[in-house]
Parts: sequence; C-alpha cells; structure tokens
Amino acid sequence: MGLMRRRGSLWACMALAVTLVGSGVFGPARARADETSWRQFRGRVVVSDYVIAPAASFPSPDVMVAALRRLERATIEARDGFWRMHLYAFLDRTPDADGLRLLAIDVTDAREPREVRAFDVKATEGEKELPLGDFVLTEAMGFVKGHRYEIAVARGRGTGDSETADKGKADVYAKGVITLK
Repeated sequence: MGLMRRRGSLWACMALAVTLVGSGVFGPARARADETSWRQFRGRVVVSDYVIAPAASFPSPDVMVAALRRLERATIEARDGFWRMHLYAFLDRTPDADGLRLLAIDVTDAREPREVRAFDVKATEGEKELPLGDFVLTEAMGFVKGHRYEIAVARGRGTGDSETADKGKADVYAKGVITLK
C-alpha cells in the first residue's frame, strides 16, 4: 500500500510539474540543468526505472534535484525477462571529445571487476549533463540477476576498446552502481 501511495504521489508531482511548465507559468524552458543541480550530482550517474524528464522540464533546480532523488534507484527489477533503465549523468568535467562510452562493469566481486558491455553515446560539446534514455539489459547480453554493476560514462575510443594505456583504467567522467533483481 505504501509503495502504491508513493508512486501515485510521484506521478501527481510529475504531472503538476509538466502542467506548470507547459502552461508557461515559469517562463521559457531552460536548455540544461543549471550549476546548482550539477553540483548536487557531480560525477554521478542517476539510474532509475522511471523515465527521467529533460532538465528543461523542471521549473527550478530545486525541483529537479528533488525529482532525481526520488527517482534514483539502487536496484532495478526485471520485467518480462529484461531490465530497463533510464540514466542521467552529471559529468565531473566537460568531455574533451563528443564520443563517449557508457560502460557496464560487473563489480559483484570487487577484486575482479569485469566489463560486460559498452555502449557508444554522444555528448553535446561543452555540456556537463548527459541525459541517456532507454537502456534495456538482458541475460543474453551477459547481465546476471542479483549482480551489481557500475555504470560509468567514460571517454570513447574508435577501436571499441574502452580502456586506456594508463594501467588499464578508463577515463571516467561519472559513475553509479546498480543491482539487477
């Protein structure tokens, strides 16, 4: 019952925010999250099982921060044999290139992290926020129910290899951890 009430109030809050923004009450939409929102989540990837609205949809940075805190999840439940995630990355610095990679690294055994999958993503030059829509993960892709995964935004490479020459570590701009249930 508590979960239904919580989700119901979340939908009501989101509907109100969309209505107020769409009505023009708050003036023109912003193109991106502002410094306040970025400072709250700097270097983090917010992972949710709900769609995360673009920064321009929020009437203020405080509303965006509150919504992201409510939407952020530590676990994602499987539905119909797959896990669906929505991400919003707050990069710790502006990327030096527009080609980035989203890495999914199995960190269940912290002594032996293992990269499971890498996705190419585009960043807008000069932006420190990176909204990433719908990501679907499956067991056929190498993901395992009950395992923990670090989701990291890192510098991309044309060769398909996400690691750099310096001790095998990727140049990471933001990361988060999620458990698949």
